[in-house]
Amino acid sequence: MEKSTAAGPDWSTLPSDILTTVLGELEFPDLFRAAKACTSWRATARALRHLGIYSRPQTPCLLYTTAAAGPRAAELLSLADKQAYRARLPDPPIGDRNIVGSSHGWLVTADARSELHLLNPATGEQFALPSVATIEQVTAIFDPAGDLERYDLSLHGVEPQPYAVDELRGVLYLKAVLSCDPSLGDCTVVLIHNPYRHLSFARIGNEKWHWIASPPTEAQGYSDCIFDDDGVLYATNRLGGIHRYALDIEGSCATPETIFNDTAPFYAYNDFIAIARPWPRVYIAKTSSGDVLQIWRTKKSTSGELKQILTTRICIYKADFDSQQIVHVPTLGDDALFIGHNCTRCLSTKDYPGLLPDHVYFTDDKYGLMDGHEICRDVGVSNLEDGSANEVVSPQPWLNWPVPVWITPNFNKINK
Repeated sequence: MEKSTAAGPDWSTLPSDILTTVLGELEFPDLFRAAKACTSWRATARALRHLGIYSRPQTPCLLYTTAAAGPRAAELLSLADKQAYRARLPDPPIGDRNIVGSSHGWLVTADARSELHLLNPATGEQFALPSVATIEQVTAIFDPAGDLERYDLSLHGVEPQPYAVDELRGVLYLKAVLSCDPSLGDCTVVLIHNPYRHLSFARIGNEKWHWIASPPTEAQGYSDCIFDDDGVLYATNRLGGIHRYALDIEGSCATPETIFNDTAPFYAYNDFIAIARPWPRVYIAKTSSGDVLQIWRTKKSTSGELKQILTTRICIYKADFDSQQIVHVPTLGDDALFIGHNCTRCLSTKDYPGLLPDHVYFTDDKYGLMDGHEICRDVGVSNLEDGSANEVVSPQPWLNWPVPVWITPNFNKINK
C-alpha cells in the first residue's frame, strides 16, 4: 500500500478573527498549550491576554505556595486539567502575607504591617485598600519619633488591647468579599472582622473603611457574606440569621434588613447567647438555580505530634424564607460547592465539566495568632452522597502558610 503524500490542513493560516474566537473559548491551560503550536497562535494568545480581552469563565484553581517556588511565587492547581501553574507575584512576598479573601479572581491579602492589598495572580496587578488605621476599632500608636509603634484594638467596654504591627492582621481580619470584578467598574470590598465579627466596607479607591454597627455579641456576629448581581449584600451570622444590606458608599452607611431569623440551636447563659458546641462555621451561597443555601461545617482538633483542625461534617440547608426555617438539602445535584476564604460559590458541573457534581471543595478558613504557621491545613473534596472526603492532590505540595485558597483565574485587566 502506498503511503499518502497529501498534506494535512495548515491550521496556522486560520483567519485571525476565527482563531481569536476559538482560543477565547479555551480554559487557560489549553490556551497556554495552544500558544505553543505555532507563531501565529502564540501571537493571538498573547494578544488575548495582554489586551485584556480574554474573559472566558475559568474553572476554579487552588492557590498555594511551595518551598520550590519561593516566597515571591504561587502555584495554581487547575481543577480543569489537574496540573499546577506557577505565577510570579509582586512584592511584598506572597509567602509573608495572610490571605483574607478571594473573589472574582482577586485575592485580598494582609502584609506584615497589617495593611490590605488587592492582588490578581493571573495578571500580576495589585493596589492598596484603605489603611487598617481607618477601621473604626483600630488606633495607630506612634513613638516619640513619629514612627508606627503598634496598633490598639478596641473591644467595646474593655481596655483596648495592644498588638504589634505584624500581629494585628492575625486577630482583626476574618474574611473579605468583593461585590464584583474590579476591572469591570465600581467595586466594593466588605470585611468581616473583630471584635465580635463586625462588618466594614469601602469602595475601591476610597481612603477609609466605613463601619456597620453590628450585633452586640460574638455569637450573633457574622460568619459569611455574598453579593447579588445588583450589589446588595447578604450576610449570615453564626446563628443562621440572614441580613440584607444596601450599602450607601457616598453616605458612608448601610441599611440593614433581617430577612431570615436565627435558626441555630442555642441557649442563654447569663444573658450571653451561645450556640451548641462544637461551634460550626456557617456559609451562605446561591445555587445555580437561585436557591439560597446555608452550609454548616463542623471541625475538630486532632491530638498528637501532628496538629490539625479537620472538617468532620458538612451539612447543607435551603433557606425557606416563607416558613423562616432551614430545610436539609441531601444533594447538590449537578452543582459543586466551594467554601473557605473564597467567596462561597455553587457552580454547575454542566458548565464546568472538570468539577465533580454533588461535591464540596473546602479549604481552611480559621487562623490567626492562636493558630500557628505549623498547623497542617485542612484541604479536600467531600462527597455529599456518602460523606467521604478525599485529597485534592497527593502528595500535598503546599506550605502551611499562607493558607491555600480557591480562586477563579481572571485575565481581565484594570486598564482595558
